[in-house]
Amino acid sequence: MAQLKEIRDRINSIQGTQKITGAMYMIATTKLRHARESRDNNAVYFSALKNLMERLLRHLPQSDHPYLRISSKPKDQQTHGYLMITADKGLAGAYNQNILKETERFMKEDGGRSRIFVVGETGRRYFRNHGKEIEEDFEYSSENPSHHVGRLITSYLLPLFRDGEIDDLRIIYTAMKSAMEAEVRVRQLLPLASSIEAELDKQIPKDIYNEEFIFSPSPDEVISAVVPNYMNGYIYSALIESFCAEQNSRMLAMQTASDAASSMIKDLNVQYNRARQGVITQEITEVSAGAEALSAI
Repeated sequence: MAQLKEIRDRINSIQGTQKITGAMYMIATTKLRHARESRDNNAVYFSALKNLMERLLRHLPQSDHPYLRISSKPKDQQTHGYLMITADKGLAGAYNQNILKETERFMKEDGGRSRIFVVGETGRRYFRNHGKEIEEDFEYSSENPSHHVGRLITSYLLPLFRDGEIDDLRIIYTAMKSAMEAEVRVRQLLPLASSIEAELDKQIPKDIYNEEFIFSPSPDEVISAVVPNYMNGYIYSALIESFCAEQNSRMLAMQTASDAASSMIKDLNVQYNRARQGVITQEITEVSAGAEALSAI
């Protein structure tokens, strides 16, 4: 009977956990649907903004603007900035681990000094536990990304690059390739010319319209006005994309956990039935043996 009670308690415990994973799956599904709507609404705006930046850089005359300046320091003396987007919570499969591993890989390859700017409590906690210094006053939640948070991050990072405190800036985030697959993306945001050229063919397309640009009041003034909006749009898009990937990863993880719980319950039910059948058989045997003993007296 003790074995039966133990199996029954395990089944009840797993069923309780399964209810939790099922609820988390439903929550992640709802959040993912809203996040996708925000991503789709933002895609048109960011695409237009990115096209504008590409056109500006194609027509921009020679400029020594701080946002375009490439550091002349030796690589081992440069200070590299990393804006990393993680989740505030776990239980999302390998979502956080992949981001952390990719960030550490780039930090090791780049050499020199690093300044880490982290969005999401998981990333902040990881680097603190591993004795790596991060920006303590850069504590934004990864939940419900907004343009306001994007502007705050942009207003914090741009002056650091402009004043030479960091020599380049990369953003590291997770994007959904499909409903079943996500990938970690690393994009250089600053200096601006290098970041755009890294994603574009350096040759001007043959079918592009030969337009004339007039920069008023000056090219540097135009760059100073447009770059913050571009940075804000890029960071906001990365925040939305990361939030989509996080909820999708959590949804898949909870579905896997629920399926595993169902399989365990099925196996335990078989064990319970076998143990119960053994107890019944033993009781029948004992009753039969007792009846035979009484009839022999």
